[in-house]
Amino acid sequence: MKVVIVGAGTLGLQIARELAAENRDVVVLEQNPDIAKGIANELDCLVIVGNGENLDDLSETGLEDTDWFIALTGSDNANIVACGLVAETFNRPKTIARVRSPYFISLQSRKRRILGVDYILNPEAETAQAVARLIFRGMSSEIIDVKEAGIQLRKLRASEDKRFPGKSLSEVRSSVGRDFMVPAVIREGELHIPSGTYIFESIDVVFLLGEPKKLDRLFGNSSRTGLKLRRVLQFGAGALGRQVLRELGVPLSEKGSSRRKIKDKTPNALSLLGNPAIKVIDEDKDAAKQVANEFSDIDVVCRDLSDELIIEEEGVGRADIALCLTESQSVNLVTALTAKKSGASRALAVVYNDLYMRLEGLVDIDTLISQKSVVAGAILDIVRKANIRRLHSFAEGSFELVELSIGANYAKAGNPIVDLGLPRGILVAFVIHEGRTIIPTGDTVIQVRDIVGLVLPKEQISKLETLFGA
Repeated sequence: MKVVIVGAGTLGLQIARELAAENRDVVVLEQNPDIAKGIANELDCLVIVGNGENLDDLSETGLEDTDWFIALTGSDNANIVACGLVAETFNRPKTIARVRSPYFISLQSRKRRILGVDYILNPEAETAQAVARLIFRGMSSEIIDVKEAGIQLRKLRASEDKRFPGKSLSEVRSSVGRDFMVPAVIREGELHIPSGTYIFESIDVVFLLGEPKKLDRLFGNSSRTGLKLRRVLQFGAGALGRQVLRELGVPLSEKGSSRRKIKDKTPNALSLLGNPAIKVIDEDKDAAKQVANEFSDIDVVCRDLSDELIIEEEGVGRADIALCLTESQSVNLVTALTAKKSGASRALAVVYNDLYMRLEGLVDIDTLISQKSVVAGAILDIVRKANIRRLHSFAEGSFELVELSIGANYAKAGNPIVDLGLPRGILVAFVIHEGRTIIPTGDTVIQVRDIVGLVLPKEQISKLETLFGA
């Protein structure tokens, strides 16, 4: 697979890095010579200095034999123009454009090319969906969002469960039960894919994978899914904040309904949370006014987020959830920490690159979400073949938990896992057959339309595509 990326900002660099790790043929077009030089020194890919809106520069990237063209500059117009030029001039590449304009959110669900763009990715929309999923699943720090409703990835410290330290994985599963999988273990910052003979130590962080109800039965109920909320406090009334309110199902005002026709994907969503009172705070008067005009049944406050009286006067300490969604990641982090310190039950902060994700588990913030990682994952889900979708990327190593759908053309359908010819280093973590989750053994038979979850090194993704009908 060959991929051309225009724009080498933090997201472009992330995508190039991930695709290079998967042994793809990557070409980066960047107009800043200094940035281009830095990327060429870091990554094993071709880097060309040029402008994505210039057809001559685009032609230098070899688009005749390119599979995917991804426009990730900071300009919506530049990204759309670049995709339009490619679509008009070259037959083969499919195009992806990062576009921040709210207007294009309504176009994302359309299954046709628009202005030369096959796939429109709106960072705020993707991030808002991730935020909403976490809220509806309880925002437990122990539970990792894997998108798939029938499966759950949970973290457990071995020292907190006396059944683990000093025991092998086989011994634990024999004594505890076999309705779960251990796809990964973190020991002293290093990720391990454990075999049956792996001996757990008390310092281990163990990843558990299985159906939520079965994990609750075997390891105790750590999920807060279904918890009823009384007060939700949201800092940030910008594009991300507004999109999160839509994803949560906050009713539109009559004025908002006439201006926007956005399909509610989650009917009566707020009732699942207990119909909490929602307060939105932003220091931008225009942004606050826009939220007040668009949504009904919420309290909108315009004030300085650094005001020392805001904690007491706005009831920050009484919030069940504090959502920190401003355009400044440092403000989000400080606000989330302050909210927790003041008594808020839970806090979520959005950051815009992975630098601050290293604070996860080290600071008193329940959940950190990296917009860059969310959007990068969405792009990889599109370009990967064989219906491969990323569920979780393990930060401690170059491993991913992915799922793939078994298509009708898969030649080995009907065979057990042991006979599929999977490369070494790939762990089959679960199989979903006719809606039922199976913790597999080597004898588990894979059928057409099954969904199979695997833990594997990133460099094995391309092999997986070849095996499963790319």
